[in-house]
Amino acid sequence: MNLTESLRMALTSLRTNKMRSLLTLLGVIIGIAAVIAILTLGSALKGQFTSDLDKVGANNFQVQVKERTDEGETDYHVESSVDDPDSLLTPEQLEQVRTALAPDVESVIIGESDTYPGDLELEGASESSAVMVKPTNPDYVTASQFTVRTGRALTDDDIAADRAVTMLSATTATELFGDADPVGQTLNFAPLDGTDLELTVIGVYDTPDTGALIGGGEAEYALVPYTLAAQLSDAPLAGEAFSSVSLRAAPGTDKAALGARLQAAFDSMYADNEEYRVEVTDFSKDLASLNQLLTALSAAIAAIGGISLLVGGIGVMNIMLITVTERTREIGVRKALGARRGDIRLQFVTEAIIVCLIGGLIGVVLGSVAGMIGSSLMGYFVFPPLGAIVVSLLFALAIGLFFGYYPAGKAAKLDPIEALRYE
Repeated sequence: MNLTESLRMALTSLRTNKMRSLLTLLGVIIGIAAVIAILTLGSALKGQFTSDLDKVGANNFQVQVKERTDEGETDYHVESSVDDPDSLLTPEQLEQVRTALAPDVESVIIGESDTYPGDLELEGASESSAVMVKPTNPDYVTASQFTVRTGRALTDDDIAADRAVTMLSATTATELFGDADPVGQTLNFAPLDGTDLELTVIGVYDTPDTGALIGGGEAEYALVPYTLAAQLSDAPLAGEAFSSVSLRAAPGTDKAALGARLQAAFDSMYADNEEYRVEVTDFSKDLASLNQLLTALSAAIAAIGGISLLVGGIGVMNIMLITVTERTREIGVRKALGARRGDIRLQFVTEAIIVCLIGGLIGVVLGSVAGMIGSSLMGYFVFPPLGAIVVSLLFALAIGLFFGYYPAGKAAKLDPIEALRYE
């Protein structure tokens, strides 16, 4: 018997016992559908995670002034305690590093970790809004992917002239001004600690949607030139020097190589400082480990879904054993007419494989649809991974071969005389 004849007989058997065939397929369908849907959702989750990270600075290096005794300790976005003001990083030093490593260093982000809570109040009005004022620079606005809704962004001229100006988030602007244009209006900022500060609104910005994975969105800040920090803080050299900044790598830059060059540059700069050093940390390394965790989690859940495939395989074997018993006389007739053991074995193995492959194909379709719908609801549409589809179908084929071989072997070993006597 050739393979074509085995396929024909297998399909005939499936059509003859439709309900039994459907129940046999069910376990395989559920298993494959679960695996495909889970891996598709996992792919969407990783894609959304990577996209969100790009919005919050996955391409950034954290640069911190630390005591030499703190070597090996890293606290992201936490202002370091530096008792010696002369050991802080100055804008001139940072510009020197950026110039030396251009074009690989795209921007210097100042004031990421400095915020001052308080209330913003429109002059002559009773309305106020609780905000966090962030002294920063124009590069922060660009790196954070803020978009200017109205007015303009902070500029280097604002920094140089020490202007008392602010960019408001769209939410804060709406709270204070409603639908009116806030640009040019004067606000009074009353910090929890410190002296009140009059600020002129120069623009309103929208924040990017960073999604629930990263925290659901950028905090609502009132952005001011970092030089105003001297009026908001009594720390030595506030607004003039910094213990923590970020450097943003240009797209396509070899971050590992750039990180080493940055560390070497700051090591040279602080070579004569016996108390403090500068630590350069690639933020994306630890974020990459989170991405790997998501991959492992998806694989683990998919493996659990794969268990149902094994259960489905056991169901296939049980049904095939029943089929062998019911078709004992048919097997006896075929053997009496000259069918060999290999022919009988091929017939039943083919039938088991066909059952699993059909179940696998249906499962792929259902799992793909479920995965694509789920990823759309997550806000990050993806197609099912092609590799997952291929592996799932190969696994279904293997399940059919493995769990169909024993019933096929049992059928092949039947004695034709005993089989013909079977009632």
